[in-house]
Amino acid sequence: MIRARPALCALVLALSALAPAVAVADHTQQSIFQDDKYLLYAPSLRVNHTLALLKDLGVDRVRVNVNWSTIAPDPLSTTSPAGFDAVNPASYPAANWAPYDRLVEYAAAYGIGVDFNLTAPGPLWAMAPGAPTARAADHWTPSSIAFLDFVYAVGDRYSGAYTPPGDDATLPKVDDWSIWNEPNEPGWLAPQWRAYRGHEVLNSPRLYRAYAEDAYDSLYVSGHASDTILIGELAPEGLTTPGYYNATTPMPFLRALYCVDSRYRRLTGTAAAALGCPTNGSAKEFVAQFPVLFDATGFAHHPYYFHHPPTYSVPNPDYVPLSDLGRLETGLDRAFAAYGTHRRIPIYITEYGYGTNPPNPRQNVTPAEQATYLNEADYMAWRNPRVRSVAQFLLYDSAPDTAYPKTNLKYWDTFQTGLEFSGGKQKPAFDAYRLPIWIPSFRGIRAFVWGQVRPGPHDRVQRVSIQWRGPTGAWRTLARLAFEQPEGYYTTDVRIPGAGSIRSAWRSPGGGTYFSRTAPVAAR
Repeated sequence: MIRARPALCALVLALSALAPAVAVADHTQQSIFQDDKYLLYAPSLRVNHTLALLKDLGVDRVRVNVNWSTIAPDPLSTTSPAGFDAVNPASYPAANWAPYDRLVEYAAAYGIGVDFNLTAPGPLWAMAPGAPTARAADHWTPSSIAFLDFVYAVGDRYSGAYTPPGDDATLPKVDDWSIWNEPNEPGWLAPQWRAYRGHEVLNSPRLYRAYAEDAYDSLYVSGHASDTILIGELAPEGLTTPGYYNATTPMPFLRALYCVDSRYRRLTGTAAAALGCPTNGSAKEFVAQFPVLFDATGFAHHPYYFHHPPTYSVPNPDYVPLSDLGRLETGLDRAFAAYGTHRRIPIYITEYGYGTNPPNPRQNVTPAEQATYLNEADYMAWRNPRVRSVAQFLLYDSAPDTAYPKTNLKYWDTFQTGLEFSGGKQKPAFDAYRLPIWIPSFRGIRAFVWGQVRPGPHDRVQRVSIQWRGPTGAWRTLARLAFEQPEGYYTTDVRIPGAGSIRSAWRSPGGGTYFSRTAPVAAR
């Protein structure tokens, strides 16, 4: 952290004698939001409304999955269309691009960035034959060359220099990219394991390594060499038992991706060959063949752990929820060091959230707890200077899957992580997301308060009131803060009169006054 500038401190004192010292973070973290249903697949008015709401909440960037099969022609055919030029955006059906074109145009109008996550499912004509089930067929050993061509077409279309045929306006540029969603999950990439010389060996890291490198190359030559390009996008848990459709835990996936063993020594011989690595263990050869693993802007991760608070540490050392993010960081550092590279690659949290009960009776987190956990998670990410983004997955709860009866477990096998219920009623997390607040410590009768004014605008001084209320009575202002910080973070100490609750209050440039959730405090 850095202390507020002297002039700013003077401004604080001028505002109120009650105002304490203010400190702000010295690193940046983007606020990323994802809800593909309402950003891609809804009618235009709803997409516009969703973006307006996200802008009001202070979202910096929206992340959407660019599903290969959604854009590709004849995705259900096992034969590539005749005359199809896969690197030419105009060779794809114009209607298939339309939701993405609309999103980048609308988002640009709101000043919101876009992250395109390039991923399966893909067209059947680009998949290997032999998928054991129909559900695996559209992500079963995808062709890396076909994926390379697809990524080039997407990169070219959203290079900032492309005008669609028949249009007179150039599409806005997309400058944030990530490669493949949760490649350690079989629903996105299969088979996760394969037979090799009579043994079952991990397969998804070998596949993903090629896709990541090919996508990186395509983005580089299609006008995105200086863009943010993320790899990883891993799910936080999995299984350790072999199986073509068994999820892989993130730490073994990471080690296999970087061709190192459990002690982070470079693999050689048969062990290397099984994972598609150089059999001689050459550091120079591996880095030259897969520069994306070392040069990517950052490593993306989805540190969910739905049934526990964000501070919960999982005993299994191969799991990486938020509290155990250090496992991923250490693993990356050791993998890089094995190849003579000592870069501390940044971590991007690109998916996160908590499902609630209600509406999902299978969850054990209440809506009030969801609000608390999201604020604590944001604080934990803020404390980690290596983390470059925080994320919220879903604005609106997903409806249950009515293809199954209510008695079937799959009925609730959807995400209820929204800030609003599916009907539009706001959860407590809605206000908590806009104005996060967390009180990590008490010192006697003083409380250390961390918070954020997520909506900003962050190019000017922000003014926040810290308010307290006892078990009864009205809210009372303890401090008025003034600060300027790129993401609206602040920390301060306040003297609390006694047990009760603390909240922050912020008046927007538009004149509305907003409040954080109420955080309980107890004088000690």
